[in-house]
Amino acid sequence: VMGNFLVCLVIHRSRRTQSTTNCFVVSMACADLVSSVGSAPLVLLQLSCGRWVLGSDVCRLVRYIQYLTPGVQIDVLLAISMDQCYSLIHPLSFRVSREKAKRMTLVSWLCGALFASPACFLYGSSSDHHCNFFLPSSELGVTTGVIHLTVLLLLIPSLLIIRCYQKLFTFVWRNATEGGQSAGGRTINLVLRKVKTTKLFFIFVLNFLLSWLPFFMVQLWHPQETDYRKSSLLFLAITWISFSSSASKPILFYIYDENFRRGMLEICCMGKYPSSDIYTITSTSRTAGNNHI
Repeated sequence: VMGNFLVCLVIHRSRRTQSTTNCFVVSMACADLVSSVGSAPLVLLQLSCGRWVLGSDVCRLVRYIQYLTPGVQIDVLLAISMDQCYSLIHPLSFRVSREKAKRMTLVSWLCGALFASPACFLYGSSSDHHCNFFLPSSELGVTTGVIHLTVLLLLIPSLLIIRCYQKLFTFVWRNATEGGQSAGGRTINLVLRKVKTTKLFFIFVLNFLLSWLPFFMVQLWHPQETDYRKSSLLFLAITWISFSSSASKPILFYIYDENFRRGMLEICCMGKYPSSDIYTITSTSRTAGNNHI
């Protein structure tokens, strides 16, 4: 909670508000905050009490948030990869403005909310005060798990992201091997400016997939919940891994982004560092496009 709140606060205080990618970063941080506040404490309550005491509606809400968070984030990561890919490869024909970035973020939330909606109908609290950990092994549960929660929520966006980064890295490699000195060296300078940000978000993609893949794989497995101790330990393991994704993003920002470290120190040290405009998290497609021109 503290890390993602700091991400939002640092970007809010930044004076270079024209960064389109910052809109996507804030959206991911907000999704993590929703999961950290609306899902993680209630999951911890169930596992610590050994029973579910909040009713069937809250159970559905908690499980819905667990599917909403990865759905929103992978759609936002897809938007970021498309922005980076096409703004670097086709800077003259593709530009994401701040308004367009906000619309893309809104679409990401709407798609995530839609694709996670089957969780509201498949989960619930039984008469013995147990909020189901896993999808039911019925035909409806299997079909929903395969089509909605895996293909639409994970597989298709992941393949599109991989395709974008494959094109991006191919372009960078080709420019590096060929010297990239067209247009008086401006192309190679543009590539070098964008590569650092691209590496950071590629690490985000890998972190996301490694964190959430166990959760989706176990849901497709449909384990039986006859033994509460075994099923709760399994659920604890996969949710701990998936929730770790929310905590790791601010840490990755702190490690790999000098501007974020500067902005965080300005906020935390309260005056020891003079306020400046140098801690925008990421570069903008618009700036990159103008520099290319």
